[in-house]
Amino acid sequence: MSDRKLAFIAPMSWIALGLVVLAMPLVLKVEDEFGLLFSFAFGVAGLVVGGLQLWRLNKDDPKTTAYTVDDLPLKKRVHALRRLILMFAAAIIAGTLMTTYALVQLEHAGAERAAVWAPVAGVYSALGFWPAVLVFPALGLSGIAVMWHRLRIIRSAASAAAEPR
Repeated sequence: MSDRKLAFIAPMSWIALGLVVLAMPLVLKVEDEFGLLFSFAFGVAGLVVGGLQLWRLNKDDPKTTAYTVDDLPLKKRVHALRRLILMFAAAIIAGTLMTTYALVQLEHAGAERAAVWAPVAGVYSALGFWPAVLVFPALGLSGIAVMWHRLRIIRSAASAAAEPR
């Protein structure tokens, strides 16, 4: 399969996810107002993101489109990787906050159950509250460390390519 065809997987996935989330209240017969609002907001968001990505792919020239960070020129790789690090950090912070909120409700507010990621639930069952809360920051720091190391390699390659011989 060509790179151009592979690039259409992400927008189509977003559109499919949007349609599935929009259909959830009909299939599951959700009656609470929050569930309906949640499914409508995230379903429409999935459709919008997928539509925007499809529009951008159709607008781009297939011969000049970069599909990964490695396809970019050296100078642009640094900026793209920095943006990825910032987005990754924001996602890790959001995951940590959502996990912490759910576990605090379970631990102190008397909730009977909490909806958390399955590995976090396993860590909570085996080791307790704080190790479960620290799962996302640990994953985040390790991922950011790998990306930071890659950024240093790209910077050194860019500076070596820029030096006159």
